[in-house]
Formats: sequence, C-alpha cells, structure tokens
Amino acid sequence: MGNATVSGKMKMLSVLGRCSQLPLFYKFTIVGVFTLILIATLHTGPVDFRERWDQLRRPKKNGLADGVPLRVMFIGASMTLGEHSTGERGYRKQIRDWLVSQGNEVNYVGQNRYGDFLDNDVQAFGAQPIKPTLDRCKEIVPQTQPNLILINAGSSDCFQQQHWGPAFILQKMRALVDYLFEASPRATIIMSTIITSPWENVENCVTSANAQIRQVAQDLIREGKPVVLAEMHHDQGLPHRVEVKHIGKDKMHPIDEGYFLMGDIFIESIQDVDEKGWIKAPVNNGIPFDGEAERHAEELKSEEQIKEKPDEQATGEAKKDEEKPKARRRRTM
Repeated sequence: MGNATVSGKMKMLSVLGRCSQLPLFYKFTIVGVFTLILIATLHTGPVDFRERWDQLRRPKKNGLADGVPLRVMFIGASMTLGEHSTGERGYRKQIRDWLVSQGNEVNYVGQNRYGDFLDNDVQAFGAQPIKPTLDRCKEIVPQTQPNLILINAGSSDCFQQQHWGPAFILQKMRALVDYLFEASPRATIIMSTIITSPWENVENCVTSANAQIRQVAQDLIREGKPVVLAEMHHDQGLPHRVEVKHIGKDKMHPIDEGYFLMGDIFIESIQDVDEKGWIKAPVNNGIPFDGEAERHAEELKSEEQIKEKPDEQATGEAKKDEEKPKARRRRTM
C-alpha cells in the first residue's frame, strides 16, 4: 500500500517536471483549461449565456441576406433619436455597428440627423405621435425607399394624452405600415411595442397601445407581409426587457442600459427576418450604399466649398470695383 502511494507520488512529480519543461504558451493553455474546468465544476447557479451575447456573435460569412446593402430607416420619436443617452446615440449606433460587423454596407436614411456618430440619419422627431409621423414619412420615404424599416412609435401618444392618447392607435399604426409598403415595396418592417413607464396613467395607455400594436402586427403577418414584432415590454414574460429601473430621471427615456436592451431586441428581430429570407436589395435610386462614406464625401465637398469662398469673395469685390467707375461714368454722361 505504501509502495503504491510512493509510486503514485513519483509519477505525479515526473509529470509536473515534464510540464515545467514545456514552452510558456503550452503552460498557459494547460492552466487555462484546468481553470475553466474548475469554474464549471464549482459554479452551482444558473449561467446566463444570453447576457450580452450579441457582443460575442460571430459575423456571417457573406453578411445578412448574402451581403445586400442595408438602407435602414428608424421611425419614431425621442426614444428612436436616443435622447438622454450617452452621445444621444440610443440604440441606433449599437445596431449599426452590429450590422456592419456582419459584413453588410449600411446607410441610415431619414429627414433628421441626430446623435454623436457619423451615419446618424433618422426619421424621428421629439414628442412626435404616430399621425404626424406618417405625414412626415410621406415627404421622404418615396425618395429614399429603405429596404429595412424599424418602428418604435406610440410613446408620444401616451405622453400627450390630452391631445392624443391610446384611441385609434391600431388604425394609425396600420395606416403608417400600409403606406410604408406602398412607398417602399422592397422593405421589410420590424414593428415594436412601447417600453414601460413609471407613471401609472402613462402605463395604462402603454398597455392599451401595445395591445393595438400587437394586433396590427398579427394582422399583417397573417396577410403574409414581411413584418415581425420586436416585443419591448416586460409584461409579456420575456427576459431582458426594459423595466422601471432602466428609466432615467426624467421618467420617460431609458438610461444607457435600457437603450442597450432595446437594441439587442431589435438585433434579434433583424436576425429573424434574415433567417426568413425577407431582406431584399434596395432599389438603385442613386443613394450610396455606405452611409459613412457618403458623409465623408459631404464633408470633403463642404471643405472644398469653404476653401473656394475666399477666391469667390475676392472676385466679387474686384467686379464691384470695376463696376463703380462705370457707374460714375454713366452718371456723368
């Protein structure tokens, strides 16, 4: 028995001695493997593999929809803009970075520009209810014709109940989506519900509005339209949704973590429509495929115009000097 123990110890020392002679890379690899095994063995609680998983997702080899350019329009109000987030970027910058990481060219389109990032075009305006949203879309969608549209609208209807409120949200949302398909036939649309509110009267409106938005989405899906619903509200029992603790001091807009959750939900929906094979190439209407490259070109053009202005001013002043004597001569004649 004692000899067996001594023999086992000698073998262990022999193995350790051999390991000590290995190159440093292999030593770190062995230690790392044993550490992971130890952590997995000792960890008794549930492991949340979904948490921040989008940061670890591997990009698709050929991009979404075989790499077609993505002309993306975000439609909504102040939450779509990203108000009260760091850099006013909200979830749009997060989604753009993820789309680009998949291998696609991306160009955000819209009438407004908002947020501290380059390709920040957006079809959203602060405190804008659904009806004015449709009116403004009529001014831009036919010209841009996005092939991917993400809608988060209706919260402003609930924050302005004295003028708007939850009445007829179903009809207004249906009218908006129907128009978008009419004006941009190649579009895939991701609708979304409204996040929670800490105010009871607003939350009651949100509950009603969300029920109507879900109904519109269900009707469109039943009709075979390329529509999915990104569920933002925690009352449906889904994990990683915005809760009251994710709402900022103004009791309206999310903090950064809340915006991140919304972006992650939208990313899941984008993956969903990609797996369904719905994303089509955008119409070739002269809009560049890469929004950042387009913005760089605009900036260069602007810089060139600024450089040309001094020459133009000098030429203009010279012309004025030439015209003044002529004017005097005409008056003396």
